[in-house]
Amino acid sequence: MALPEVEITPPASLPRLSVPRKVGYGLGSSASNFVWQMVSFYLVFFYTEVFGIPAAAVGTILLASRVFDALNDPLMGHIADQTRTRWGRFRPYLLFNSVPIAVILVLTFSTPDLSMSGRIAYAAITYLLLGVAYTAMTVPHTALMASMTQDTNERSSLASMLTIAIFSTILVVAAITMPLVNSFSSPQTGFTVTAGIYGAVAVVLYLVCFASTRELPATQRSRHSFRDALKLLLSNKPLLILLLAVFFTQAANDMRTTSAIFFVKYNLGMESFYPVFMAIMILSMIAGALVSPALGRRLGSKRNLYTTGMLIVIISGTAVLFTPYEQVTAIVVLLAVSSAGVGITYVMTRSMLADMVEYGEWKTGVRGEGVTVSTYGVSNKLGYAAGGSLAAFLLAASGYAPNVMQTPQALAMIRYMLVLFPVIAGVIAIIIMRYYRVDTSAFNHILQQIRERRTKNPE
Repeated sequence: MALPEVEITPPASLPRLSVPRKVGYGLGSSASNFVWQMVSFYLVFFYTEVFGIPAAAVGTILLASRVFDALNDPLMGHIADQTRTRWGRFRPYLLFNSVPIAVILVLTFSTPDLSMSGRIAYAAITYLLLGVAYTAMTVPHTALMASMTQDTNERSSLASMLTIAIFSTILVVAAITMPLVNSFSSPQTGFTVTAGIYGAVAVVLYLVCFASTRELPATQRSRHSFRDALKLLLSNKPLLILLLAVFFTQAANDMRTTSAIFFVKYNLGMESFYPVFMAIMILSMIAGALVSPALGRRLGSKRNLYTTGMLIVIISGTAVLFTPYEQVTAIVVLLAVSSAGVGITYVMTRSMLADMVEYGEWKTGVRGEGVTVSTYGVSNKLGYAAGGSLAAFLLAASGYAPNVMQTPQALAMIRYMLVLFPVIAGVIAIIIMRYYRVDTSAFNHILQQIRERRTKNPE
């Protein structure tokens, strides 16, 4: 099937989502990030400094669990697609998985009195369970976007709300976690209680998300086999193109995030400025996310807006390469502009991902929100692993040593990690996305054909 080139008027009967419904959906993502940002920011420190597990063992636990998570996502997506309840297919996971994920988070940040081998086993088991619970929550929640509306512009609005919720929660977790931990008599108690607080907040937000959202009856299609799900994925060429671009984007973003603290500490010589620096970057990402839906409607192409966001990253990042370290204000402004570009690309990838559900249904006759969006998790996690691993390798190759004055080679490598390698990855992602051709006109045509097909063959 070839994509159309003609302009198609969007179906007039597509419902618009209310602001409370959009906010409620975003709060579900905020809940997940109270859980996962606690892990992302502090778990390695907790394992090594508080629980006393050797760093090598921690690395093995994290690597094995991430590989398992990547393999687990499509299976969870298929399970969610087959779920049938009076609340829909995806919303029940918000209701019934909210308390388990909070409890496991507390257990993950607990310090039982065990031998070293016992501690390693305990950490491995609880972290693996947390990953399973997290996947069982985030895959259905991500799939929910495609089931709440089939309006491509409304999906951009939902993706924007989701992105704002994510970055806002990152800002909160980064700002208050250590003060909370340090307010207790010991770090052991502090981490456990803080995890309990975040878990309780997450439960409330998940329940608000459940109560605020609804799934469209038109998206409740018949069950399909796992073989059908694999066929659905392999025949969805635009999805595969998007996932490849997401891999490079996420690898670049992770390398950028990893190197930021090194750049501020060593290149700028302003370690105490790092919290303010990160706040500026996160607020800039939120700004980019806020303007994305309006820009997307104006351009009529999510791919073009994604490319625009990536060009902002590339141009501002290139400028940082040639800006002297003494010009701190110029560097911060350029990196803030780059962060706004990151916010735009994040919204667009999430929104395009939801549109791939209809493309897959149009192509194969199988509707699989869960298995389709689960592939985003696979690509995201592989990109995260690649970016983090490459960052560590490049630091080691540059002659970096902790807490000493760095060599010119090490300082140059840190700057390259912050901007040059993300620029290269951005160029690659733009080239890849040249082959993604599902713009607003094409999507509306696809949706129109799906509705006609359903009218002729109702289930």
